[in-house]
Amino acid sequence: MNDAVERYADGLAEGLAPELLEPEAVSRKAIFREQIAEAWDQLSEQEQKLVAKADRSLLDKAIQVAGFWRADIIADLRESESIPESHWWWWLDQIADGDYPAEHLPEAA
Repeated sequence: MNDAVERYADGLAEGLAPELLEPEAVSRKAIFREQIAEAWDQLSEQEQKLVAKADRSLLDKAIQVAGFWRADIIADLRESESIPESHWWWWLDQIADGDYPAEHLPEAA
């Protein structure tokens, strides 16, 4: 299995584990999700389904995660790296606030 998929889905695919509500841990999940996006076409169907399940879990917990993201350096990182809105996993705080364009959310959201 793709290492980034395994690291991203670990703790997310079965629901967001409490220890993931730490800024650093959540930020790492976004980095793994970025790696997955770059290699999406190379993932197996099983891996894509696992990522989709983890995506839903992360989105379901966006409100919980958002507070930590506001305290972390995510906004600065988004700006310095010019992260596009289409990469929704970097915008959990805005998703939680309802300020994120729905057209960029995964279909299952």
